Amino acid sequence: MKTSRVWPLALLLLGALSPQAAQSCSRVLSNSNGQAVVVGRTMDLYLDDQAALVLRPRGLEAGGLVSASVANAKRWRVKHGSVGVMSVGTVLADGLNERGLNVNLLYLSGSDYGSPSSGKPVISNLRMAEFVLDQFATVEEAIAGLAQVQVVSDRILDRDWGLHLSLADRSGRSAVVEFIAGRMVVHQGNQTRVMTNEPPLAWQLNNLKRYRPFGGDLPLPGDVDPASRFVRASTFLSTLPKASSAAEAEANLYGVMKNVAVPAGAEDYSGGQAEDSWVTLWTVIANLDEGSYAFQLARNPYPIWVELKRLNFGGGGAMRRLDVQSPELTGDVSERLNRS
Repeated sequence: MKTSRVWPLALLLLGALSPQAAQSCSRVLSNSNGQAVVVGRTMDLYLDDQAALVLRPRGLEAGGLVSASVANAKRWRVKHGSVGVMSVGTVLADGLNERGLNVNLLYLSGSDYGSPSSGKPVISNLRMAEFVLDQFATVEEAIAGLAQVQVVSDRILDRDWGLHLSLADRSGRSAVVEFIAGRMVVHQGNQTRVMTNEPPLAWQLNNLKRYRPFGGDLPLPGDVDPASRFVRASTFLSTLPKASSAAEAEANLYGVMKNVAVPAGAEDYSGGQAEDSWVTLWTVIANLDEGSYAFQLARNPYPIWVELKRLNFGGGGAMRRLDVQSPELTGDVSERLNRS
């Protein structure tokens, strides 16, 4: 396996420069289960991100950068209310808006956003998820909207973060947006139902062909690095049966997510050079049809969830935030988030 993990030199160099600063995650879309469009996502990180559940109401002012200010920073007001997970205090890492658009922000080592010289309004890569959720209702709208701004790398936790994002909407459409060699690269269709981290998606899809049941003869890998997680997620997704209910579709996808989660204390024995093989902190299951959003901390055996139809997205005002760190917090927390 070691010789098969030869990745682009730029990615290896970046990994050598920051071997312990990474955010790794897995995202899986189940859109052919016969019941609902469901997205699962794990957050893996080298430190506790102190995740919080947040509600972004319509009319909320948003935009700009995280670590600096520029004259042409993009500003906007929230058009579509959403619920999501705020990571490290200021980055919306995941979310679902009231129109059924889901966005997942994941780490991608070696991302290159290019020079901010296009004259377009500038947004931070750390703000991409909230920009998309706030402004757009479909994957198609989101891709068009992202093409109208200049995404720039921004700093948090004393470093720049390479990030890519995945999108899905209520129709079952999916896309992965990456920034490679200074330009935005968009992948669409069912080939984008799984996303992990580096290398970029094109490499992951080509690597997948070496494994069963995708035309190759290699057995299922068991490591926690991004390439192995991509193969496992793709394999288990391809074998999921049709569901008899939306709840069953969610439960089946949660089974896939548990198979790509990284347990506490796990080590990467793949022989690859990935810098992002870190413990899973939390998992989200989003039902885009029914508008439900379930969240579970890895250290808490009991999930919490919200039903978007029960949330108050009107009235503008401030973003509402619910501390999810308490082990006593369980079940439907929609009303608690409304009051927070």
